[in-house]
Amino acid sequence: MFRIVRSLGYALEGLKHALIHERNLQLFVLGYAAVLVCATTLSLERWEWTALMVSGGAFIAVELFNTALERLTDAVDSLPRESANVLLHHSMKAAKDVAAAAALAGLAVVAMTVLLVALPHLFPLGRP
Repeated sequence: MFRIVRSLGYALEGLKHALIHERNLQLFVLGYAAVLVCATTLSLERWEWTALMVSGGAFIAVELFNTALERLTDAVDSLPRESANVLLHHSMKAAKDVAAAAALAGLAVVAMTVLLVALPHLFPLGRP
């Protein structure tokens, strides 16, 4: 039981670190909170709430993985830029770029989910 509590502590430390140091995560959490507050005025169905929560939670998870990968690659990329390390440095850049692309894709999914859920409530076409 102690190991589970200790693991939870490490996870909360990681979340705290990311929320303090990652501007993109801070902006997302603020924007996402605003979306959820606005959504409370739309009389959403359970599946719509589920879609909003799953997409937002998945994006936060992807952004946390992106942050972890950035920290790891920054630590390894601090090696001297000798000719033997050139391929390693290029690989580190590619890893960071791909992780950033994953975060962008996740954000696009959240944006599409918000639009698909909110637009029919904001602009009902043929619905009473």
